[in-house]
Amino acid sequence: MVEKTMKAIRLNAPNDFEYCDIPVPEPGSHDILARVETVAICGTDPHIFAGEFPGFWPKSFPLIPGHEWAGTIVQVGEVAKNLGWKEGERVCGISHVGCGYCSMCMQGRYTLCLNYGHEEKGHRQYGHYSQGAYAQYIAASVKSIARIPDTMGFDVAACMDPFSIALHAVMRSGMEPGDSVLVNGSGAQGLMSIMIVRAMGAGAILTSGSGFRLQVAERLGAITIDYRKENVVARTRELTGGLGAKRVIECSGTPEGVRQACEAVAKGGTISMVSLPSKDVEIPIRRLVLDEIDLRGNRANPNTLEPAIAMVQENNIDLSSLITHAFPLSKFAEAFDIFVHRKDNSLKVVVKPND
Repeated sequence: MVEKTMKAIRLNAPNDFEYCDIPVPEPGSHDILARVETVAICGTDPHIFAGEFPGFWPKSFPLIPGHEWAGTIVQVGEVAKNLGWKEGERVCGISHVGCGYCSMCMQGRYTLCLNYGHEEKGHRQYGHYSQGAYAQYIAASVKSIARIPDTMGFDVAACMDPFSIALHAVMRSGMEPGDSVLVNGSGAQGLMSIMIVRAMGAGAILTSGSGFRLQVAERLGAITIDYRKENVVARTRELTGGLGAKRVIECSGTPEGVRQACEAVAKGGTISMVSLPSKDVEIPIRRLVLDEIDLRGNRANPNTLEPAIAMVQENNIDLSSLITHAFPLSKFAEAFDIFVHRKDNSLKVVVKPND
């Protein structure tokens, strides 16, 4: 029996959130209602909390944020039931739900849905402008979830959203076995990208960063470049015989990092960007044209959630090593502070709404 109310983190205005009681959401016909066992804090969340996307993320207040989640189905809508979903199944979710009818959705590129932002037309983005997962329960479309293996813990499963984003970025880079790769930035997306390119047979894996996160990158098998002490471009070229990296996965999200990516990539190479700088960045377009460099943007994780789950499961990828902190939902403020200010060598910080 599902309760009528639940505990949640409600964002009432920029930088104004509270731990409170709200009604449990009602799942629609294409939805499931899941008990949220774990939700991870995403790097986008602090920007949403700070109100850096006014009228977009969210479109209006209040909002229940959170979108990197895993849990157990407790209720199933009628259409979802006909599609084979059942109570008791263990699942994880992503934020995007395309309308399913526009040309982008029909091509499988539902993160570029032409009806983005219009819930009345079937689009959702949980934790951004649709109600999300910093709560004991979430109602989610079956288009946004996937089953997880019995042997996969909920904490790891909650990280499958960002891991599948990293997988999309790597796939879009066109990486082939033996390619040299620069992962520019050693935050969670960068570290997950290292895990992925290594599993996919990359050659030399270089990673820029600093401090504790760069130490983690080294433990994962990357050749590290401390951007505070070394020139990232010069060091990359030195380590690649003067050629530059064939594939660059840009995860830094800084103007300088983006420019470094454009200079460190080899002729005929590819820059695959998963980071989102706070403003537009000047890039060396003459170099990109003359050296035939592909610059590819990547939005989220279209159709990579299930492959990501399989990759982690079948290749024994230890995502749990990136989870550094866990808190009950009642201590969300403390968890958020540790994540935002990178205290105690934090990487992935997870929250347990039902603990």
